[in-house]
Amino acid sequence: MKRFVILILASLFLLISCAEKEEAPVLQNTPTEEKEYSNDIIAERAKISDGLGEYNFGGKKLRVVSNGPAEFFIEDDMRNKGNLMYDAVFNRNEAVEKRFNFEIEVVYTSGVNEVADWVTKTVMSGADEFDLLINHTMTTANTIVKDLYLNWYDIPAVDFSKPWWPEANSTTLTYDNKCILAVSDLNTSAITYTYCMFFNKALASSWDLGNLYEIAINGEWTFDRFVSIVKDIYTDLDGDGTKSRGDFFGAVQADHSNVNQWLWAFDNPTVSKNEEGVPTLSVKTDKINTIINSLYEYCFNTPGVYYEINRENPGAGSNVSDMFLNKQSIFHIGSMNSVTSERFRDFEDDYGILPIPKWDENQTNYTNMTYGGHSVLAVPKTCPDTEFVGVAVEALSAESYKTVIPTFYEIALKTRYLRDNESKEVLDLIIDSRVFDFGYIYDGWQGFGWMIHNMFFEGSNNFESYYSKHYSSARIHYKKIIKVFEKL
Repeated sequence: MKRFVILILASLFLLISCAEKEEAPVLQNTPTEEKEYSNDIIAERAKISDGLGEYNFGGKKLRVVSNGPAEFFIEDDMRNKGNLMYDAVFNRNEAVEKRFNFEIEVVYTSGVNEVADWVTKTVMSGADEFDLLINHTMTTANTIVKDLYLNWYDIPAVDFSKPWWPEANSTTLTYDNKCILAVSDLNTSAITYTYCMFFNKALASSWDLGNLYEIAINGEWTFDRFVSIVKDIYTDLDGDGTKSRGDFFGAVQADHSNVNQWLWAFDNPTVSKNEEGVPTLSVKTDKINTIINSLYEYCFNTPGVYYEINRENPGAGSNVSDMFLNKQSIFHIGSMNSVTSERFRDFEDDYGILPIPKWDENQTNYTNMTYGGHSVLAVPKTCPDTEFVGVAVEALSAESYKTVIPTFYEIALKTRYLRDNESKEVLDLIIDSRVFDFGYIYDGWQGFGWMIHNMFFEGSNNFESYYSKHYSSARIHYKKIIKVFEKL
């Protein structure tokens, strides 16, 4: 197979069909005091050792396949152009490459489906063509049943106890002491693709909505509380007598992943481990019918909510962020990458962010979903040198935690674009409550991860009917996934 390096001058994070599209983040240089703030955080994180010791890989190439190389691979002529993230990624790679004497090479990149097809054919043929896959979560899940990848616990030097590996790797994403798809701080999209709720501070004040930050921080930001606030906020701006895009609302709600994410926000995962520790379908809980009916009322029958379904192109999802930016709504659900988009940077009103509301106050924590457009890591069974890959991934992940994430998280989100200290506190709350759920990571559009969108697209709130229709196929899908784990 001919290897080639494709240089991408496009966005840092590839926004794919399962997400509401936003412009790519372009992070310009920051004032001196902001750089000092970031340097303090970098200095603090630098104290944490990666424990890797000394290696010399003699100029070996780390061959990577991905749908979006700019998340981790920046060519020399892309740096020093005013984009802080590009510079941070380049510097991270250069530091790790020099430390261990190896080079990063992107050997194949394309659309998410094309990458999945290429990886499947390559590994099944037994060809030694790449060392590491960094690709779209849901698409990669559909390749799992082909038994293409190694167990991360068998990869030397990888330490899930380190802070650059989210805890989910060793809990929800591990079964039978095995983890196939993993997420680290090398996957910066796992932060930028996290859902949150934006609100227009001026409009919230004019409608006398109170201190929303205080409500959230106190753990009182529940779905009922949110709906009680927005339900009667509606103005027929265009005067046509019907709810439409031309009107003003308390909240705008997109379909697709934006509506699916409520399931995880309400702590109702589609798959959970049973008493034997086996991941098992768990979407049918005591509260699921109430959840579906409440969301249906919220989307379709609440005057203060505008819910839009993209019927012309269901795979792309709807985009209602323009209504929020046009001051036609107080609240809008989006992802973190919106914060650094040009449209949000140019937004003249101050805005804040909140976690997605909990189901009720009995729910202990907020749980904010990271949608399936973020990337995951996998090592093919054809990899000839797992120690090399393990050291490289561990080092790159550690360096991301120490330098790249502070650049994005501390400068971009917390210093440059979020406009108050309370937003920064809530941001920590959101990032700390991210969920990486076995049911969603391995859903592959064959489980119940898209249940809410699918039901509402058909105008239905009949969970029992949907569950009965799809249970058998979903159960078979996850049984196949479990078998792959057990064979490793």
